[in-house]
Amino acid sequence: MVRRSLGGRVRKVGPTGPGVVTPGARWARIARSAVITLAGVAGVLVLLAAAAPLAGFQLVRLATGSMSPGLPAGSLLLAQDVDAREIRPGDVVTVMRADGTPVTHRAVEVTPAGAGARLVLKGDANDQVDPEPYLATRVGRTVAGVPFGGAAFELLGGTLVTPVFAGLASLLVVWAWWPERRTPAHRAGVSPDRLDVGVRG
Repeated sequence: MVRRSLGGRVRKVGPTGPGVVTPGARWARIARSAVITLAGVAGVLVLLAAAAPLAGFQLVRLATGSMSPGLPAGSLLLAQDVDAREIRPGDVVTVMRADGTPVTHRAVEVTPAGAGARLVLKGDANDQVDPEPYLATRVGRTVAGVPFGGAAFELLGGTLVTPVFAGLASLLVVWAWWPERRTPAHRAGVSPDRLDVGVRG
């Protein structure tokens, strides 16, 4: 700020007000903005995770490396429950074996069969297709995947993912909006001649 005195001389003066924003405070503001953004993203993810089952989605954790290298063991997938007849070759799907265990592989051949479809699947890391085709009416079609994301899911116990992330997001928001302390001018190392003292006679 520039203030002109009655004598015509120009003086440079510092900021006015009850306190002075130090460089540290500026960095704190930047950090707060970043935290607010991250908290917003976390909040959206929490809402998506909570609403996923209602929208026909499920989380699938890969126990083996049959879909490597793109989806190694421990990957966490988001799968949508769809009609098996909607599957196209190239889709990654989760179906149930005859013994009731799930398998997640890529579809290489899809043939309509009654109310469902006959699916020939193959793991990306496997040399051959699965021994037997799968007859299914509903399957989980993968819409997104996070390599090794299953480790965090397992660590948090699966069902605790949503409340844990919700709690963390809440804490981040509270911290980001906590009132900021300003450093008084006389404690910020600002000399008196840098203060706005107004127009002197």
